[in-house]
Amino acid sequence: MESIIFYTASVLLLVYSFLKDKQKTKKAVKKSIKSLLGLLPQMSFILLLIGLSLAVLSPETISGVIGEESGVLGIGLSIVAGAVAFLPSFIAFPLGATLLEQGAGLAQVAGFISALMGIGFITLSMEQSYFGTKFAVYRNLGSLAMTLLFVFVVTIFMGGSL
Repeated sequence: MESIIFYTASVLLLVYSFLKDKQKTKKAVKKSIKSLLGLLPQMSFILLLIGLSLAVLSPETISGVIGEESGVLGIGLSIVAGAVAFLPSFIAFPLGATLLEQGAGLAQVAGFISALMGIGFITLSMEQSYFGTKFAVYRNLGSLAMTLLFVFVVTIFMGGSL
């Protein structure tokens, strides 16, 4: 139901924009299509990798490695995996939902997503060149601290287990 509301609102706003200024709207639509086509090869490859991984890894394997029963070790593995992975958020959140459906624990998925979005191991060298080593290291350590806090809060309030 929410999807229908969002798509309807998007279409209505697009029509409104078109009626208000046809040229700007055409330009914006062309730009967004070009952007989508530029992202498509990356998205396709990432989705293919995720699909293959989920096809190869059974729910029992996922549950054993990062399930609720995996405890602190599973949380640690999830955080490390999230810190070294490089996925856009529009892939990360559906992946998190899929992992939960496949038997991963809530705290483990929370740690994975939080680390994925906050800790940038892959981008660390670029971050160091732009902002300096001290800033980049402190930012990543701060993100790690926030990830651990987030996992703790999710565990306490959402009923996960450490």
